[in-house]
Amino acid sequence: MKKNRKILLLGYGRYGEPIVQQLESQGYEVYVADEEKESLKHASQHNIENLLLVDIENDEQLSDIIFDYGIDLVFCTFDDEEKNIYLTITFKALFQHLKVVALCESKESERKLKLAGADRVIDTLEAAANRMYFLVEKPAVAEAFDHILFKDKNLEFKEIEIPKGSFLDGVNIKEYDISKNYEIVVIGIVDKELGNHFIFVTRGINHKIDAGDILVVVGKKEEMRRFEEDLKKADG
Repeated sequence: MKKNRKILLLGYGRYGEPIVQQLESQGYEVYVADEEKESLKHASQHNIENLLLVDIENDEQLSDIIFDYGIDLVFCTFDDEEKNIYLTITFKALFQHLKVVALCESKESERKLKLAGADRVIDTLEAAANRMYFLVEKPAVAEAFDHILFKDKNLEFKEIEIPKGSFLDGVNIKEYDISKNYEIVVIGIVDKELGNHFIFVTRGINHKIDAGDILVVVGKKEEMRRFEEDLKKADG
């Protein structure tokens, strides 16, 4: 992307502050819009100056912002994923060539956003998973992930050992889509048979899971607990 592009960030949610800071640090001019005065007040406390109150269901207001401020890229970052989907559809209907980036936290929302025409969809869990790879290969990128993603205290990394006889015992990692059934992402596997060797799943490697192997995962705490409980039930 070219420097000095004007970006509209719609929805000052959990990731609002770190996203704005990252974009401004790279020289972009960022405008923050929200439908709630309280959200904009929160943004002002973070020393963000370009603040706009908007009715997201008012196409004329949205169009005026794009034209008046010369916006050429929109970030849809509401915590409510349905609003991000709605805004993606709206902007793509109003401005065919406007670039739209949207955040999501589930595979279903990612699918809907892509169908809605989003130019890029950022799955916060997938991004967190890739953080482990970047930590090794590109520490500076990992630091950016930390700044944006792990301000959300509901996300955590965890090591989960596979119980004998569980529904994952003896299954190839690509045969069971864990993210489809739980809002967690597998980063890698520690294989006992290979002498505790760590294997990155995010690099596309397939691997048979055995009892005693350890999955390194990232996700919401409540989903992590549900996943562990289901593993134990299957072991039952």
